[in-house]
Amino acid sequence: MSKKIKGHNAFYYFMLNWREQQRTPNRSLKDIASDPKCTEDWKKLDPTHRGEYEALAKDRKIQAQGSINKYTTLGESLVEIEEQERQEKELIENMKKYISSVISIGLRHENLESMKYIFIHVNWFYRKQIGINKTEYGPAEFAVAEFSIKGGTENVYHEILNIPIPLGYKGEALAVSADSHQIPIDYADGQSDFRLMYMKLVSFLESNMTGNKLPPLFTTNNLKPAVDSLLLRMCDAAQKPIEDFKIYSIEVLFSEVLNAVSKNIQGESPVPIAVAILEFEKDIFAYTSGSECDFHKFLDNTAQYCSKSIVTRWGYTICDYCCKHLNVKVIEGIHYPACQKEDEASGTDVDELAARMEWLTAGKKKKKDLNGVSDSHRLKVSARSYTQEQRRREESKPLEIIDHGKISATTSSETDTERLPQRPLRLPKVMPASLQASSNTNDSSYEESFPSIGRGCRKNMTPKELRSLGRGRSF
Repeated sequence: MSKKIKGHNAFYYFMLNWREQQRTPNRSLKDIASDPKCTEDWKKLDPTHRGEYEALAKDRKIQAQGSINKYTTLGESLVEIEEQERQEKELIENMKKYISSVISIGLRHENLESMKYIFIHVNWFYRKQIGINKTEYGPAEFAVAEFSIKGGTENVYHEILNIPIPLGYKGEALAVSADSHQIPIDYADGQSDFRLMYMKLVSFLESNMTGNKLPPLFTTNNLKPAVDSLLLRMCDAAQKPIEDFKIYSIEVLFSEVLNAVSKNIQGESPVPIAVAILEFEKDIFAYTSGSECDFHKFLDNTAQYCSKSIVTRWGYTICDYCCKHLNVKVIEGIHYPACQKEDEASGTDVDELAARMEWLTAGKKKKKDLNGVSDSHRLKVSARSYTQEQRRREESKPLEIIDHGKISATTSSETDTERLPQRPLRLPKVMPASLQASSNTNDSSYEESFPSIGRGCRKNMTPKELRSLGRGRSF
């Protein structure tokens, strides 16, 4: 027998309409059903409007019976999967159109180096599955940066969060924090008001708005789910639609910009998207300091995980490739880290291709220690200055050499004369436990108690005591 198809009732379609009127499209129906305001509005409906919802529910049930939906082995609706794939393809097409239009406008007006882009990075504590192919991230830190090739990373909006950890996810939160950003799960100075963070983020993006549309946010492909989860929390708290935010790939942006600026250069081939992904994963500026936040500045080996430092290093990576093609003069601290020399950043004295291929050497393993510190950084930090070395030599004590072969004879003779005779150990003053447990100390192998060998019995054998069987009777 086929499974009976159960349609939605009239109240279900009323909740959908009520959610659209409240402008909270991301709010769950379970939450709306428990909302007393929604229940009160449903009870106040006149019979005419309620009949419309009942007729709609009946029509939808008849349509569902006519076309049965199919599901995968994981319980996913094929219709929803196809719709999701269609939306993803549409998002990718819109992203490519937007990037191409921005680059074409910059090339037409010869101000591509001044075009501004918005970067976003998110650190998290835990990941929680809330449905099929849906994951909720517990944000720990995020940073939003305004970037241009000419000005570098100019403005940064950064926040460290203090959120409640759900039951069962505290261990994962502690492990993720210890292995990466080291932000405590109960950080007292952290921000917990998502509505306030939404207002600050929108205020930060107002200067780059086109009409009433917010500028798109660029991030890496692996961080897109975490960014979606963070923005969803903000929009739910502010009761705003999440559709106002567009999240695009920074790898696609980097590839398109680099191909556009190097198109007219002889010998330059188009850069595929795989190279752009590799550059951001490699992160050659990971162990440079100076761009991290105040919290990570005082922690060892955490600058490479700081969200503020990461969005700044994304700008360094793009400038490292594009500044020379756009004839932009590189400035220390803007286009490359302040601790790096200018000739190393521009690549004029070093073969750039050889420096890049060094990371791809198959015979040489380039990996850091378990604590995340490279050998070059360790040698640089632990190296003593000339003054420190001279102070160490002055305070050091001369070595005293002791020849144990010469002093062994004298010490042995002195100890022999001073050695006193030792008394033997006395016997214990306690009775053995085997004797304490028995009142008779006679051994059963004594001669008078040992049975005779052969016929008859010995006269000196100890007679056996016979006991009565009860009421005075005996054998």
